[in-house]
Amino acid sequence: MAEQDPAAYPKTAACACGGLTVTVSAAPQFVHACACLECQRSTGSAFSYSAFFPESAVKVGGAFKSWRRSSEAGRWNEANFCPTCGVNVFARLEALPAMFCVPVGCFSDPGFPAPGNLYWSSKRHRWLDLPTGIERIETQ
Repeated sequence: MAEQDPAAYPKTAACACGGLTVTVSAAPQFVHACACLECQRSTGSAFSYSAFFPESAVKVGGAFKSWRRSSEAGRWNEANFCPTCGVNVFARLEALPAMFCVPVGCFSDPGFPAPGNLYWSSKRHRWLDLPTGIERIETQ
């Protein structure tokens, strides 16, 4: 479980224009990063950095559109994004049916817990050295 002060909740993640929000009432059950090629492409960066919350702790506000793709592991991943600014604010994963995946950057909180691991570390950019304590997982 991710370490964070329970008093820091509820906490709200939002898109760039503020039209789509996700409010969470509890700390994430886990936080991870992923360097698979799909995450690199969908974030436009070297990896994704996401927090996972139980569905019961999540409230979505505003309109959103969804797009589903297949992951490198062969399971679907559904991105849910703002129809105005296009920012992905939450995802649903076939592998974790009762969880909401929220990109940590949408919380605008530099104190958010670090990821516990990096999935698909075999696909990471070679310049990316991980801090101590983040486990490398070659695939998923």
